[in-house]
Amino acid sequence: MDTSQLETFLAVIEHHNYSKAAEYLNVTQPTVTARIKNLENELNCKLFDREGKNVALSKEGEVFVEYATSILTYMTHSIEATKASKFPSIKIGFSPGFSYSFITDLIDSIKSIDQLSISIIEGENSTKLNDQLLSEDVDLVFTRNVVSHKPNIISEFLFDDKIVLICGKNHRLAKHEISSLDELQGETLFWYQRNTLLLSPAEQQLIGVPNIKHIEVGNNEMLKKVVGSGLGVGITPLLGVDSVDRNTIAVKRIKEFEAIPNKVYVQYRKKLLMDLPVKKIIYSMINHEMNYSQGN
Repeated sequence: MDTSQLETFLAVIEHHNYSKAAEYLNVTQPTVTARIKNLENELNCKLFDREGKNVALSKEGEVFVEYATSILTYMTHSIEATKASKFPSIKIGFSPGFSYSFITDLIDSIKSIDQLSISIIEGENSTKLNDQLLSEDVDLVFTRNVVSHKPNIISEFLFDDKIVLICGKNHRLAKHEISSLDELQGETLFWYQRNTLLLSPAEQQLIGVPNIKHIEVGNNEMLKKVVGSGLGVGITPLLGVDSVDRNTIAVKRIKEFEAIPNKVYVQYRKKLLMDLPVKKIIYSMINHEMNYSQGN
């Protein structure tokens, strides 16, 4: 029993006719007849009954349909799985708040690596990404302020990011430096993941500033959209804003936010046997940060 016999069997079922099945399979009708005959001999049963010029499944054929379909499916999957097993696979996790250009630079750095299967996710937060790394749900992570001290995990500091305030280009704060947080009184302030280790210190700095309305949004890209449209101001990591965002958004460094730690680390398991891909990923992220810093 081989795939050609099973494919022919299913083609005859679909077309109800040997000659039409032969045309569909681009073979001769005698070839179809021979394949079905050999399959019937192996199974020691008759698979089709004649109905004039057409054929219909016999009782034995009706039983065999499900098995033939399953066998072909399993064979196809086994071929795909075998091919995939030849290539290394790497799953990369990012903590929230990186811009799309940051992720794009990562993809650009590794797309030229042949025979590498890659998936990229945004984690819920740095602590949970660490847990996923330890449980081997991900292979390499970019975290903020949080590192693993497990002996099987390599942790490397990459760079400091800064927490900044952003506002629309037409906002009243866009044209001048902010010397005091009191200038934010009466503002609508948009957050993404406000109650986190990263951004909670920024919120603490705002205690006492009157009449601030806080609104939480679903992700950093949404935050930038609503701020860019002039609905209010937002707080985000500097690397959460890229050059495209600068068309609609002004970035403001706030003295009180400068001391908030936001160290970016790359972490991966020691047994991750992909030296070149890992190095390319790390270098790409460092180059992105250097180029971005030089442009600001």
